[in-house]
Amino acid sequence: MTLETRFRQNCQRWGWADPKQHGLIAVSTGVDSMVLLTLFTRLPANERPQLSVVHVNHHLREQSRTEEAFLKKWCADRQIPVTVADWTIDQHPDHGTEAAAREFRYAFFGDQLTAQSADWVATAHQADEQAETILLKLIRGGQLDQLTGMAPQRPFRGGAVIHPLLPFRKSELKAYAREQHIPWYEDVTNQELEASRNRVRHEIMPLLRRENPQVDRHLIAYADQLAATLQVTDHVLDRQLATILTQTEPLVGDGARLLSFSIADQRLLLARLLKRASPTVATNAAMLDQCLQLLANPQHPTGIVEFGAGWRFSKRYQQFQFTQVKKMRENSLEDQRFMVVLNQWQPLGDGWQIGCFTVTAEQELSPADQVALRADQLPLKVRPWRSSDQLRLADGHHQSVRRILINAKVPRDQRDRQRVLVTAGDEVLTVLGVKWAVLAAQPRTNHYHVVIKHE
Repeated sequence: MTLETRFRQNCQRWGWADPKQHGLIAVSTGVDSMVLLTLFTRLPANERPQLSVVHVNHHLREQSRTEEAFLKKWCADRQIPVTVADWTIDQHPDHGTEAAAREFRYAFFGDQLTAQSADWVATAHQADEQAETILLKLIRGGQLDQLTGMAPQRPFRGGAVIHPLLPFRKSELKAYAREQHIPWYEDVTNQELEASRNRVRHEIMPLLRRENPQVDRHLIAYADQLAATLQVTDHVLDRQLATILTQTEPLVGDGARLLSFSIADQRLLLARLLKRASPTVATNAAMLDQCLQLLANPQHPTGIVEFGAGWRFSKRYQQFQFTQVKKMRENSLEDQRFMVVLNQWQPLGDGWQIGCFTVTAEQELSPADQVALRADQLPLKVRPWRSSDQLRLADGHHQSVRRILINAKVPRDQRDRQRVLVTAGDEVLTVLGVKWAVLAAQPRTNHYHVVIKHE
């Protein structure tokens, strides 16, 4: 099977082979990103997304201007729009250049997703980099769930970041580029050993490959096994947390109930609970133990453990609470809009998630648990409801979303924050958590399972 065929199948699997989508391709002019761009242009016309290129001139080396000029001409010859951002020398920090450059790139990608109304931005991370990422995280330390590597796609600024080359090795991509005469530029900074990733790439990984040529594959396999194990563990922990939590907004729980579990389970449950409230909060073992010691100490009926970014764990007699002290701004309407990526969970806020999954022949789902959609009705999107929105009823008539919210006795102060799930043509499928539309029968549809759950 050719690399082009495998790439096409991977795009089909994740829903990226869709001419109704608008995708941004992040191109550095290195071999990986030039191959990524080429592969997308060679998808069949009826599967090829509308493509635009985004490029950052980092001004870190002499050839930066040459690469920018080359890419503009390459794209112009193929009638592909290209947008360039300059990370000028005066913006470079004295230390931490690698991290600062990444932060600039992704801020630019996010701005372009919004400006171009794009569905996703594709980066050229491949299997070798996946192995490097896992090893780097292992070296640096942190949480176990960080060792699962990069996901094929993740939500980002109302769209998604996708990694279509993760199934492919660097050697495969380079061989394809040579075979197809695809031009590229070598980044001379990739050979320097100042950046930690480059030290892993050029010193540590070659040593490990001499010990075992399959080390890349093994690292990725271990990460996949860990991800599957953590998913099962999280489901078990969530069931146990349901018996501990007495309130979710703000997060309040029963301290005695938490302490009734074994010490090992207490740590796992508390870490899961804190991550649900704030995925970015640091939860090292020392801080978890400090919280548990506070709960178990009868001499201190009240107390506080401070976390970063204003988050604090507080005890008040038999109850504990985890809240952020500083007042967080309400999400803007734009923050509440996003495209629903097929076959992936995405956050709705307050611990809720939504997922739209392709129904396979092996699954035994009742008709009530499925929605039949044509290809032109995808991608689905979540957005705030509008006064003009209506939901189709079983008798073919329609009811306004406003009336649905009133009938469901949704409090007036919560109605403005209500969101709806809509098709690509803006037809309302459901008022999230309230009511579903009844769609008319239509030909040439595929079946999908839409799930809304609490983490």
